[in-house]
Amino acid sequence: MAKSPKRLPSDPNLDSTLAPGSPLDSDQTTTLTLRLRRSTAEAIAGSAKEQGLTMKQVICKALTEAGLSVAAVDLEDRTPRRQL
Repeated sequence: MAKSPKRLPSDPNLDSTLAPGSPLDSDQTTTLTLRLRRSTAEAIAGSAKEQGLTMKQVICKALTEAGLSVAAVDLEDRTPRRQL
């Protein structure tokens, strides 16, 4: 008996029959930790606040401007919002 593919989390934009690790599922999120001087982190935070962006958006925007390919979703503010 063949195993059925593992189901992915419910998302209307995803094909829930795709197996994890399939070619269409290859650009998964990951974590990047940076060790920076406080002054650098404060400069990034200040720039983010001035522009109304997240720190991640400021960094990804700078990477794009430097010619690196950055996934469009990484340029979005995807901060979870608290429900009141």
